[in-house]
Amino acid sequence: MSYFKIQQIGKVRIEEDSCFIELSKHYSPGLRHLQFFNYIFVLWWISMRDTSKDRSQVLAHPPNLDVEVETGVFACRSPARPNPIGLTKVKVLKIEGNKIFIDRIDAIDGTPVLDIKPYLPGDSVPIDEIKLPEWFDHLKDKK
Repeated sequence: MSYFKIQQIGKVRIEEDSCFIELSKHYSPGLRHLQFFNYIFVLWWISMRDTSKDRSQVLAHPPNLDVEVETGVFACRSPARPNPIGLTKVKVLKIEGNKIFIDRIDAIDGTPVLDIKPYLPGDSVPIDEIKLPEWFDHLKDKK
């Protein structure tokens, strides 16, 4: 098995009236032209679940379901994973200095940010073309 080095580029900051990604000053130049995108993907480290137990788990119960389903970790978004990497598509509200203000994120304050990628039109799939297991049918109503 191979191992890789991943560097934190910033952190999630959640304050009373705002949510933003605060980049390390070294990475601030990497924000050039990001203001031309209104959605980005944020890859973050699920630091609160980085344990030997969670990393060895291969079966999980998808969170936030009305029914109890056990499935493989690669078929759900459980935070228990071999590599605890989170991925969230967020709306960019504004950029000030080394801060990207966003609408929301499913991470907690201080969560390490690994990377940011712009959301491009080809990244989306029409809802009628998406195949989902029955326990995720309720998501088809979301646009």
